[in-house]
Amino acid sequence: MTGGGAFGGGVIFVVAALLWGAVLVPGWMRRREFRAAERNAMRLQRTLRILAETSEVPAEVRAEATAREALAHEKLVRSAERRQAADRETELAEARAAEVRAEIRAQRMRRKQAALARSARLRRPAARRMRAFAALVAVLCIAGALVGTGLAIAGLGTVTLVVSALGLLAAGGALVLLAPGRVRLAEIPEERVAEPAPAQGPAAVASEVEDPAVGEAAAAAAHAAAQAVAAARIERAKALARARERARTAAAQAAAAEARPRANQADSMLLDEARAQVAAARTAEVKADATVDAQRTIEASVRTHAPVDSTADRLRRMGVIGDTAEGMPDLDAVLRRRRAAG
Repeated sequence: MTGGGAFGGGVIFVVAALLWGAVLVPGWMRRREFRAAERNAMRLQRTLRILAETSEVPAEVRAEATAREALAHEKLVRSAERRQAADRETELAEARAAEVRAEIRAQRMRRKQAALARSARLRRPAARRMRAFAALVAVLCIAGALVGTGLAIAGLGTVTLVVSALGLLAAGGALVLLAPGRVRLAEIPEERVAEPAPAQGPAAVASEVEDPAVGEAAAAAAHAAAQAVAAARIERAKALARARERARTAAAQAAAAEARPRANQADSMLLDEARAQVAAARTAEVKADATVDAQRTIEASVRTHAPVDSTADRLRRMGVIGDTAEGMPDLDAVLRRRRAAG
């Protein structure tokens, strides 16, 4: 009796496991297949919607977008050209300013050399003797003016006073013209020569002072050197501007090639727009044909696989318990009836 009870309990457990597997596993498989089919349907629906939206874009919108892109690219090119022109103007202005500074330095050096030459001429012995004679005449004229003033006060005439005054004026003018001066010119910081001048000894300074031709030659050489430096700076600035322009042009062309392969010319804007419209129309037609073909293929596949799916569905449903919402059978009652029958 004990063995029969254990055997009956084992049978009940096996029957419960079989029933549980027969109910749970097919339901889980059905839910999995349903979810996979739902995901595939959603993907297909999304693809069809994207194709429909792409094919429904009007040609006017495409043409407007193409024109907007062309206008933006044209604005970009114009701004790059304006920047290049501004940079070139700045560099040329700097080069012209450097040339003007070099010219000012050369003129200042020429003036200084001329002043040194004049000072050297006025420091010669002959000029010194002339200045001494003019000073002596001025002293004598001053004395004569004093004597003439006394004679004029005494009523003896003004001839001596007038002659002395005229001689004093002439002697003063001669002294002013023959004055050597110090030849010190205020140096402007912006006009300083960047290249340090070579050191000169006393003999070189004396020869420069004594010989004006040497000073003029040095001034001419300095002017030529300044002109050469300014010309070199101008050429360097122009070369730099040309290099920058070539680099920016290459960059603009690369950007244009990436953004829009065709050249952006004013006379070809309408042709580009027309080509874009034609290409858009052809693309729309191709996409519409592809959409129709895809729908037809899907319908054909659905019609082809419908009988197979129905047959497979029937085969899968064999041995599967349907909806159990109305109530499960009482296992104890079933087992009791089976025992009573056995």
